[in-house]
Amino acid sequence: MFRVLSLVVGLCLVAGCGDGRPQTAPVSGKVIYNGEPLKTGTVMFLSNTPNMPYATGEIGPDGVYKMKTFEDGDGAVLGSHRVSISAVEVPNPAVPEARSLLPSKYSTDATSGLTAEVKEGENVIDFTLEAEKTRRK
Repeated sequence: MFRVLSLVVGLCLVAGCGDGRPQTAPVSGKVIYNGEPLKTGTVMFLSNTPNMPYATGEIGPDGVYKMKTFEDGDGAVLGSHRVSISAVEVPNPAVPEARSLLPSKYSTDATSGLTAEVKEGENVIDFTLEAEKTRRK
């Protein structure tokens, strides 16, 4: 009986089932666009594991972000993720016409080409983005 109870408790600790939430780990990093820190925007991690919650992080003026899934600083669920990054500028608040600061491909996980692997412990995941190259004829 003790062996079975120990096994169940051990599995719960590994799976993070103590509070019903999946296990998360802290994630932070820096977003660089065309060689400069991106000064605003949002990073989103979408787990490749079905039915897992997504994580978001606001990009600060120094390009640094910290991910949040359930509460500030908890990071993202463990495992592999597809990543999207979006950043918009509203030049005139009276006329709320936003202008994207990044190429549109980065705004969705399906087209960004960005991925992240979240492991136990602290995770520092930086992203370096480039403008789309225009073709010359």
